[in-house]
Amino acid sequence: MRDIEALHENIRKCTRCISCGYPISLPPIAGGVAPAPFMLIGQAPSVSDLRNHAMYTGPAGRRLIGWLKIAGFTDEDFGSAVYLTAITKCFPGRPIGKSTDRAPTAKERSNCRPWLDAQIQIVNPQVVILFGKMAINAFLPGATLDEAVGGEIVKDGIIYIPLPHSSGASTWLNDPAREQLLQQAISIIRERRIAIMPTVPLK
Repeated sequence: MRDIEALHENIRKCTRCISCGYPISLPPIAGGVAPAPFMLIGQAPSVSDLRNHAMYTGPAGRRLIGWLKIAGFTDEDFGSAVYLTAITKCFPGRPIGKSTDRAPTAKERSNCRPWLDAQIQIVNPQVVILFGKMAINAFLPGATLDEAVGGEIVKDGIIYIPLPHSSGASTWLNDPAREQLLQQAISIIRERRIAIMPTVPLK
């Protein structure tokens, strides 16, 4: 536990991207218990996450958490049995005149990757849930959403389960066939939860 707390403290002190001139908002967001059987990796914190100093608290995040509750997780599981993080740790800001968040650049992702790798090492998850195309591409390069969502991939001893992004700006789920892929993915997460946490009652 001390290892993850020390890592979180170091992440929160990071200024790499500010030093590179990127319009991010500090501080970086990091928190949670380690080890944990599940890990959720998204793209970046939202403006709501920045205000709340916690991950997945905005509209898209609440929708995502709703999907995971369908899979049987409870509020108490998030931050404990499910470690919450993202490819980058700072709110990236929004382009002028836009209501959607700016996607972190390749350099920002590169700056943050050592932190993410350290989180994975200490958390030691059995299952990693990849939330959105950026997270999916970081671990399953070349996979499209249509190919990835609805299945699971075992890589280096870790089970990866991709999910689409839940943002209202994404149109991917407008297709009913893709909604079915989402439901398949939620079912797979549910099955893994039952297998890994069998003594925890499903809600």
